[in-house]
Amino acid sequence: MGVRVNARSIFGSQRFRGFLAITVMLLAVAVLYRPWLVWDRNRTLFGSDYQEVHTHRIRYAREALFGAHPYLPAWYSRELLGAPFWSNIQDFPFIPTRLVLLLVDPLRAHALGVNLAAGLAALFTYLYCRRIGFTRPAAAASGWTFAASGFFAARVMVGHLSLLEGYPALPLLLWLTENAIGQPSPKRRFDSRLLALSLASMCIAMAGHPQLPAYAFLTAVLYLVYRARNIQGLKALCAIILGIGAAGFVLWPMLLLVGRSARLLPLDAPLNDISFPYSRLAAYLFPWKDGFPDPFGSGLPFTGYPSPAYFWETVGYVGRLPPLAIILLLLRGKWRDRPWSFFFVVGGMALLLALPLAQPIRSLVPWTILRCPSRQIYLTTFALALALGGAFDSWMDKPLLRRHWLTLGVAVSLLAAHAVDLASHDLHFIRPVRVAALYPDGFDDTLLTEVGNGRIAMDYGVPWRLNREIDDVGFFESLPLARPYRALLDLTGAPPTLNIENLNGSQLSARALAATATKLVVTTNQRDDLPRIKDVDIEHIYAVPDPLPRASFVPFSQASFLTESKIHERLRDPHVDLATSIMLPPSANKPAPPHYAVANLDSPVSYERPSSDLIVLKVTASQPGFLRVIESFDPGWHATVDGAPANVLPANDFVIAVRLDPGPHEVRLRYTTPGVATGVAISAASVLLMLVLVVSRPSRVREASRAQQNKTL
Repeated sequence: MGVRVNARSIFGSQRFRGFLAITVMLLAVAVLYRPWLVWDRNRTLFGSDYQEVHTHRIRYAREALFGAHPYLPAWYSRELLGAPFWSNIQDFPFIPTRLVLLLVDPLRAHALGVNLAAGLAALFTYLYCRRIGFTRPAAAASGWTFAASGFFAARVMVGHLSLLEGYPALPLLLWLTENAIGQPSPKRRFDSRLLALSLASMCIAMAGHPQLPAYAFLTAVLYLVYRARNIQGLKALCAIILGIGAAGFVLWPMLLLVGRSARLLPLDAPLNDISFPYSRLAAYLFPWKDGFPDPFGSGLPFTGYPSPAYFWETVGYVGRLPPLAIILLLLRGKWRDRPWSFFFVVGGMALLLALPLAQPIRSLVPWTILRCPSRQIYLTTFALALALGGAFDSWMDKPLLRRHWLTLGVAVSLLAAHAVDLASHDLHFIRPVRVAALYPDGFDDTLLTEVGNGRIAMDYGVPWRLNREIDDVGFFESLPLARPYRALLDLTGAPPTLNIENLNGSQLSARALAATATKLVVTTNQRDDLPRIKDVDIEHIYAVPDPLPRASFVPFSQASFLTESKIHERLRDPHVDLATSIMLPPSANKPAPPHYAVANLDSPVSYERPSSDLIVLKVTASQPGFLRVIESFDPGWHATVDGAPANVLPANDFVIAVRLDPGPHEVRLRYTTPGVATGVAISAASVLLMLVLVVSRPSRVREASRAQQNKTL
């Protein structure tokens, strides 16, 4: 009998009910996103950008971290003549969910990343909803809806892993903020709630894509102003700020990188800088009204818009029930109650500011920081998910129908219909695929031999495992360095204001390919200006005539000292010989060496790359001149010549040069992340202040109680 009583008390306990609600919710999320694919060696979730971008970044980090001499790469040599790596949190996010992916085969890690993000988004939404008074079924319904939203599911197929990793940010911040604004216990000298909020803010700040975290932080700050204009609210705000500061070791270098990137060049509006079209508002109720640009070719054609990006950036479907839930809450006057008044305003304003009517305001900013304003519907999606749970509780709290079982039956039936509706929508975007179909064996060994120390230009769409394992002149990067980006436009004759974030090397002219030490081109496109070597299936392999070596010596007599604008004019001039000459800033022309009338170019250079961050070169210079290395110039590069520090100069404004005197030399180029020392100092100071914040002083109540005890004794 006692056993029965204990079993009843266990299964009837509040904790068990909460565990059961969370388990059912997470199982429903798993049914959509298939976490078991993580252990399937042959299959994974399809994600176009993941397969083309993130898998290469993860592999690059794994090769260095798990190699014979482990290190975290500061430089990414595989694209665009090289670029900063770990300081670019879109390439290497420090968010814990991305670090977990380093333990998994990159070919299958997309499934793990998606399920971590979806599960955490559902869990944090549930916890926040419970904190503000939702019942368990209502909180679970809201959590599942947020994780299963079209905004999230569509980006699984597109492969926006860095965006998905930041998706749980908003509910996490709101839940921890709601916890932190309560009065601390007088018995505790350590406020773990503020510490949790601060640590979560640090992790969110290091998420791969800054856009959703930025929206989440702004919303959390507004929420604090709305909910707690008191000392505890101020402490919570400080916890968020210090958490962001604790991520300074990567955020500060990232900020410096933005200042060196193409984001600050006077370029055209990017192609993916998409406002939410008015006509796409109907997709909240009729998601397929404009078609579906299915990469598998099984959907209706997407028509009526300039590009398929308009579809992927405006998928906001959360089912037909949440919009009806908004209407129910408004009719019942919930818009006056907390926190509904806040989310009605935030969700509505986010959608309003995503529309084209806000474009004149955004156009006042001369550079691009956060692209694609239509992504503000992230906040609208969360508000709609909350509305569903709120309407459920409102219906059950004061049923319109007096018979409780009938009211419950109607509510459960509506939620079941909502789950079927939203899941059937999402399953269009959740496509398991065979790994072998995504990464068939390519023409690997021969290409490695042909390229040597040079570069290759292989289209992103070429599904060879070798793709991005050889340094490639092409790029898929939203923060390309401004110098090489601008130079590629000049060398290939493209408009100087062209704004793109992905470029196949096969799109470059023969002159641009030769100037960037590119030896081979692998593409599905036909080229008449390059000699074709052979074909492999539908891919054509071309040779680049007379490519520059990766490193070469140019005599001082062949150097020109020009202003930046003049250098770029000459880069655009196809008659300028870039092989035997070098262009440098006027500051490099001193002191002047003895004049040599004859240019002797017979100074072969030995090129060796022990790691991504180190280049070792050996040359015997017959006269004064410059060692030119076809690698992106960046302030993080430091040089030594025979062990002595030397200046690193921008050659042709985009590659590296080091000045040499006559004689044999060993030159070492090492890359260190600019701003890392300042960033570490910011992190250290923030952590110290965080500890001061969370360790509370004895309150007056506690001091009075202690004094009374001493008096009694």
